[in-house]
Amino acid sequence: MHLVRNLDNYAGNADGMALTIGNFDGLHIGHRAVLGELKERAGKLGLKTGVMCFEPQPLEFLSCERIPARLSRFRDKYLGLKELSIDTLFCLKFNEKLAGLSPESFIKDILVKKLNVRLLIVGDDFRFGKKGGGGYELLSEAGKMFGFTVFSMSSYRYCGERVSSTAIRQLLSEGALEKVSEMLGEYFYIRGKVCHGRKIGSTISFPTANINLNRRVIPLFGIYAVKVGMPDGTVRYGMANVGIRPTVNGSDPLLEVFIFDFSGDLYTREIKVSFIKKLRDEIKFPSLTELKQQISRDEQETRAFFKAHP
Repeated sequence: MHLVRNLDNYAGNADGMALTIGNFDGLHIGHRAVLGELKERAGKLGLKTGVMCFEPQPLEFLSCERIPARLSRFRDKYLGLKELSIDTLFCLKFNEKLAGLSPESFIKDILVKKLNVRLLIVGDDFRFGKKGGGGYELLSEAGKMFGFTVFSMSSYRYCGERVSSTAIRQLLSEGALEKVSEMLGEYFYIRGKVCHGRKIGSTISFPTANINLNRRVIPLFGIYAVKVGMPDGTVRYGMANVGIRPTVNGSDPLLEVFIFDFSGDLYTREIKVSFIKKLRDEIKFPSLTELKQQISRDEQETRAFFKAHP
C-alpha cells in the first residue's frame, strides 16, 4: 500500500480511482463494511482503491474543548488498511489552509484535479469543506458535473445499535470489553515498544513491561486481564494497568503489563496488548504492601479467568 502525505508529490492516476474519506479510527466493523463496498465496486470498475484521512484529525484541530480519545495510533490504522489490501492511503495535513477550503474547491482541486476520483463512497453523516459546509447532495451534483459517482452508505448497525468510534469509546469507559470486541471485530489493543520504568513493580515481585502511551487522551483506564502478543509471535496471558499509578505518585498515563511466567528482556521490543476483561478501577492504596496484596488477588482472578476462557 502506498502512503501519500503531500498531494503536490502525487503523480496521479490517469485511470482514476475509487476513494473513501474519513477518520477510520479503530477500523471497526462499520469501517470494514465501507472498505469492503469500496473494494467490491472498484473491482467491478477496474479502479484502484484509496482512503483519505487527516492528521491531526479535524476535530482535534478545530475543537477548543476536550477532544475524544483515539482508538488507534496512525501506524495501527496504516497496518490495518494495508492488511485489507487498500492500494493508497492519503494522509493529508489538516491545517488552517485545508480547514478554510470551500467545499467546491475541495471537490475541484483535490478530488478531481489531484486524485481523478471516479467513485466516491462516504458515510451518511459525512461533512467536508469550510465549517462542514459540504455533504452528500453537493457531492452528487458535482459528480454529475465532473464525471464521478457518489455512493452514500448508511450507518452500520450491530444488534440494533449504530457502530461508531464514539460508541466504542463509551463502551471502553464502561468496561464493556466483550461488546467492544464485537464492534471492532477484534479485541481492543494497544501496541508499542517497551520502555524503562521506575522498576517499582520488581520491588514487589510483579515486574512489568511498560509502554509510554504518548497520547493526549486515553480511551480506557483501570486494571485488565490481557493477552500479550510477544515479539516472537507467541501470545501470553497477563494483566495490565492503564493509569497514572497514584499509589507511587505517578502523573503521566502509562501502560504497565505483568506478563505471566515470563522473565525475558523486552526493552525496545514491540508488544501488542489486547484487553480482554476489566478487573477493577485504578485506586490509590495506603502502602505498597496493600498494593501488592491487591495485585496478588488480581493475578488469581486473571489466571482463573483465562483457565475458564483460554
